[in-house]
Order: sequence, then C-alpha cells, then structure tokens
Amino acid sequence: MKAFLKRLGYAAAFSAAFGISQAENTPQRLADFRRVVVADDAPPVAQFAAKELAEYAGRVTGQTLEVVPLSRYQPDAAGLSFFVGEAAGEKIIGRKLGPWKTEEWLLQTVPQGLVLAGDDQPGRALSVFVAAGSQLAAYTLLDETLGVKWFWPGAFGEHVPANPGAVLPVFQTRRVPEFMIRNYGVGYPGKYHTEAFNEEVERWARRTRQGWVPKAVFGHSWYGAFGFRDKEKTAELVKTHPEWFALVNGKRQPPQMCTTNPEVIEYMINYVLADKKNAISTISPSDGGSFCECERCRALDVPGLLGYDGKTPQLSDRVFTYANEIARRVHEKDPDKGVGMFAYTFYSQPPVRIEKMEPNLYLSFVHQAMANVDPQVQEEWKTRALEWKKISPHLVMREGWGNHYLLDLPFPHEEEILTAFSFGSECGFMAAYGEGSKAFSTQAPNTWAVTRMMWDPKQDTTNLMRDFYHAAYGPAADAVQAYFGTFRDALKANWPNRRFVLPARGMAYVNIINSWDILYPPAVLDEAEKHLKEAAALAPAGEYADRVAFHRFGFEYTRTLVDLLRCYHDLANRGVDLDTFVNFEKLPYDTTKEKELLRRAYELGEKRETLLLEHRDWAALDEGLYAFTNDKGLRQWHAAVKKLLRIDTPTRLTSATLAAKK
Repeated sequence: MKAFLKRLGYAAAFSAAFGISQAENTPQRLADFRRVVVADDAPPVAQFAAKELAEYAGRVTGQTLEVVPLSRYQPDAAGLSFFVGEAAGEKIIGRKLGPWKTEEWLLQTVPQGLVLAGDDQPGRALSVFVAAGSQLAAYTLLDETLGVKWFWPGAFGEHVPANPGAVLPVFQTRRVPEFMIRNYGVGYPGKYHTEAFNEEVERWARRTRQGWVPKAVFGHSWYGAFGFRDKEKTAELVKTHPEWFALVNGKRQPPQMCTTNPEVIEYMINYVLADKKNAISTISPSDGGSFCECERCRALDVPGLLGYDGKTPQLSDRVFTYANEIARRVHEKDPDKGVGMFAYTFYSQPPVRIEKMEPNLYLSFVHQAMANVDPQVQEEWKTRALEWKKISPHLVMREGWGNHYLLDLPFPHEEEILTAFSFGSECGFMAAYGEGSKAFSTQAPNTWAVTRMMWDPKQDTTNLMRDFYHAAYGPAADAVQAYFGTFRDALKANWPNRRFVLPARGMAYVNIINSWDILYPPAVLDEAEKHLKEAAALAPAGEYADRVAFHRFGFEYTRTLVDLLRCYHDLANRGVDLDTFVNFEKLPYDTTKEKELLRRAYELGEKRETLLLEHRDWAALDEGLYAFTNDKGLRQWHAAVKKLLRIDTPTRLTSATLAAKK
C-alpha cells in the first residue's frame, strides 16, 4: 500500500507540475472517440498518421472514425477526439510543444481526448528517411495499447483485434527512439519486386517504427570515392597515381587503396567534406581482400595477429589509423561532420595500439547474430563488443539477419537476435541496420525479433516470441512454434557437424552452402511438416489459417531447395563442376547415377523457379535474390545442369523478365 501511495504521489506531483487536471488523469474508452483531428496544412507524415489511426482504431472498436481538418473541428462536438500533429496538439493544449529532438514523439491525455504529436518533417509520408514523430506516437498507441500487430508486409501480415471495450490509460509520455537508425532491409533492390510489394514494404517499415532519419552512410566507399565503376577513369587513375593503390604481389592495383599514402588520406578528407547530403559520410575500404603489402602499411600491423581466416594479418591497427586520421582532420574543418567506418572481416577486431577512436567516428560493427548459434562465437562477439566499447563512443550494429547466404531457407536464430540487441544496448550501441530477407514465409520469427528489439532494445524479452506466436497464429500458436522449433533444434544439434571448406567458425558462405543436407536431413523436414499439418488442423478459417498456409508455401520451397542442394552436393562428389560445391567424397564416375542426379536437379531447379514466381506480391520468397545472381552470373548451378543435359532454355528470373511480369 505504501508503494502504491508513493506512486500515486508521484503521479499527482507530475500532474501538478505540468498543469494536468483531474479529468486528464482519467482513463478513456476507445469507443468514446469519434474523430481524428489534424491541421489542414500538416506535413504529409502527420496526415498519414491521422488516416492510419482512424482506420485501425476504428477497426478495433468496429466504428468509423472521421478524419477532420483542424479548421472544421468543433470543441463542443460529442465524444472524444484524437489530435494528431504539432499544430492540432498545440491548439488543444494551449502551449508550444516544440522544439523537438530528432524523431521525438508525444502521447498526452487531455480532457478532449488524446494528443499524438512529434518531430514531423516535410517529405514523403512513407519514407523512413523523413522524421515522423506523430506516426511513431500513433503506431505505439496502436501496437502497445490496442494490440494491432504487423508481422510482415502485405497479405496476411497484420492482426487487428476486435475489442469494442478497449480502454486507453492516461498518457503523459514524451520520448525519442532508443536507436537513431532502425532499418531492416527487405530483400534485394526494389527493381526486382512488384510495385505493389514495394509499397507494402514502405508501409510495413513505417508501421514497425523503423527510421533512418540521420543522413548517414557506413558502407564500402572507395568505388564511389575514386570512381571505380568507370573503367576508363580507373585506368587513368592507376596510370597517373599508381602509388595510391594497394601493393599486391609487387603490383599496384584496385580495388583497395594504400591507407598510409598521405595523398589518399587527403583525398578522402576532401571527399567527406564535399559530401553535403550526409551528416555521416563513409570512408570504409572496398569489400574483399588484396590489401596493401607495402612496408609502410605492414609496419602498422601487429606481428602474429591473424584475421578470421587464420592466414591474413589482422588489419585493424592500420585501417583504424587511417580512419582516425581522417576523422580528426575532418573535425578540425567541420566540427559537426561525422565519419562512418566499418569494423569488418580483417579489421573487425579492435586495434591493439590505438587507445581511442575519434569522437566523430561512427563505427559500423559488422556481425551476423546467426553465427552465434555457436556458443563460442557468441562469447567471442560479446568480448569484442566490450573491447570496442572501451575505445569507441559511437557503435552501430550492422547485421545480416536474413542475408543471401541463407537462400531463403529457414534459419531460426531469434534467441541470438534478442541477446545481440540486449547486450548491444548495454554496450552503448546507438543504431541498427542490415540485410534482411523478403522470405517471411520461412524466416518470420527472426524478423519479429529484429523489429521489436530495434524499437526497444532494453525491453524484457521473456514473452516476446510467445506474444508473436499467439498474436499471429491464435489456436495454432503452439504447433507453429513447434514447426519453427524443429529447424531451431536441428541447427543446434547439427551446426557443429557442418562441412568446413574454410576453417571459420562463423558464417562462412562456402561452408553453409556445402552443409544444408547435414543441417536439415529428411527426418527434420518430415518432423517440421508434421507440426505444420497440426497447425493447419488447429487454425480456424481466416487470418490464422491464411498464415499457416503462407508458411506451408515456404515449407514447400524449403523441401524443394534442400533436396536440390543435396543433388548439387552429390553431383560435386562425382566430379561435376558446380560453383562453390566441393568434391569431398571423390566418388567413382558413374554415368547412370550422374544422369539420374542431373535429371532430378533439373526438375527441382525448375520447381524452385516456379515457386519464386508464384506469389510475387507476397512477402514469401525473394525472387530478387535469385534474379540478381542471374544478372551477375553468380551461382549458375541451374544453368550448369541444363548445359550438361543439353537443355537450351534461359532462366525465367532476371531483372528484365521480372520487370516484364510486373
């Protein structure tokens, strides 16, 4: 009782301090709200927030809520009102609400209803690059109070509970998001997807409260900075400034640069300062290897320290000497300018000889939580994060939650995702972004974990996944959880047994491609299918049954692709040359068996293409990933099989063929 009275006293003091009347301390029935009021000239983000609030709050109660311009609002109108946006909020509260911090949002109960406002910037309503505080307020109300959920974009992806008796608590809330960047990349570039799907992705990103408002880039910079995409310009640069480039096997060559060359450093300083579009500009090296071997660069490496492959020197000290020098000199000329930099591959470890990173250097820490299914890798990641925390004030999480390594197959690692966010938040991470997947039919639990934790990385995660299964699948929740749990258990049991082409414990692509048949043997697929059939029997017609059928489609793809990859592995073991697949067993040549495997691989490959094309407007599978590899001439396994069978038909998935089908 004392604790209750103490809390009551705090509430009364808060109310008195902000001039809040007793009427404003009274919970409100959602059914008593009649309208959503928004200023006539409110920014598009606020206008959109008003429409979304009217639609979804109305669906919860089964009523129609009208969106009313502020100029037509009648104070004596019956019922309560939602007031959306700064102008409407200030009108009803009677005082200025600004200035706002970036993406700050407010929920405040008033006698006339509820104010939802925030940092609303001009720009496109659905763009995550435009601050939309009113939207954050509206979606927080809908999600956390009224139980509206958005699991994935588009069909079957939203849950709106019917609750005519819903009651709104008293709100006196004003906050900024925990992470300044929150972004889950849904598959490969939008040009590969349908226009309808791309629009649904934008809506889903807004509804899950994602944002990339600070204009910041962290990725590989040298292709853009030095114009490597222009072959003639590159050739001229190599001719006129060979000393700028990495010395590899005695020859100066792109795509890496000599990070100790003073002119390269000066060039990148000017490159960053000239970038007026971004508050944080990237200086990260090119992807891949072939780093400089000149004496000056090698002198900065710590003798005996090796990178993740166990062969290449760890390059952290040389790379971050380069980064620190650029950041320091940029700060001298522009104190407000930030510099973005990857911690990645051969320079993912903290440097040994550098005590502090410059205060304007933003470190994009590249890691994949899926690698943490190996407990040793998880502990190593935690240790590395703590070491980075000691020397860097600005840590950013750069992830690969559903990247191309997975080929759209299930890889449940929601536990590792939750741990990564919770621990990362403790270490001071201030943003999170990365590659996701369009394959929600096989990876939905992972994405739920990501989007929930990006919004609130400090939350109690005890029931987070359980809430997902119950909201998304209703009576079939336990069966669907068992379905994904089957893959999860198989990963835990079989991950140590994967084939090691490279001696890397983490997510080495070549190791995973050669191991899917070990990770998910036929018995695992049979067990998963059993749970999916149980879910189908339990799910009543409507949204729950639709979602189970959605995952049934994902399972059909999973069985098809795992069988196909097993065929590729068997063909490689018989000497057939397939990119990335390794001949581990060196089986004797058998014409009959090879033809049988080739024919089976062809049939499964054709079925895979059919499935990828079947429901392009769904957030089910990523046809874009497959088409991208065809455009770039990568992973041409199906083409190789057709060539061996003398089948002269082109793939059905390229950027051109997909565009023609839109």
